[in-house]
Amino acid sequence: MARIVLIHHDTPTLKRLAAYLQAAHEFLAVDNIIGGVKYVARIKPEVIIVGHDATRQNAAKLLTWMRDNRVKAAVVVIYSHDAASTQPMLVKLGAKALVPDSVTEQQLNEAIRTAQVVYAEQHAGPPPVCEEEQNGNLSMMETQLNKQMKCFAGTNQVFIQSRLLGRVTTRPRIMLRCPIRPDYGMPRDIYYEYIRDVCCKNPMLCEAHRRFTAERESA
Repeated sequence: MARIVLIHHDTPTLKRLAAYLQAAHEFLAVDNIIGGVKYVARIKPEVIIVGHDATRQNAAKLLTWMRDNRVKAAVVVIYSHDAASTQPMLVKLGAKALVPDSVTEQQLNEAIRTAQVVYAEQHAGPPPVCEEEQNGNLSMMETQLNKQMKCFAGTNQVFIQSRLLGRVTTRPRIMLRCPIRPDYGMPRDIYYEYIRDVCCKNPMLCEAHRRFTAERESA
């Protein structure tokens, strides 16, 4: 169960989505972005579901407001057909999952779970340093992975990074910032084990790579 604010400008769609949420979630529904923002500020939901079309662009307005006011929540965007081209922009603004307004109850619940997972991963910091990184030469490992890279999105993109979390600096980790994963609602930062086993071995194990390839082949 998630605590949700549902915002959608179209009343029939709002009622349909609310009916989907009744069985499994605690939620408040509102039909306008101004009221929605007030609810978000008041109850601090875990997930926000917001409708988005080419005319109103409510999701973009909400995400911009959240960024400017440092409001934290996982955002699911329900986009209309005329706004499909805005998906990359919405991901860059911070949307964690995007689904068309023809979404089913199962698809909506999957989008909510995906948004929560992506949000948690992005705010948890890097995973623990693995044994190979603890005992190996990171510079040599970085060079080797760049040479072994099979995925086009990772070509010469492997690097070493430490992060500042509060007052503590994390141990150096080998990582890669994937340029295509954010387009599919996935965290862009991936780490040594995934790079070694997927990017440098079998990129088709990566959902982002599979979806990108399928879209390119069907175009």
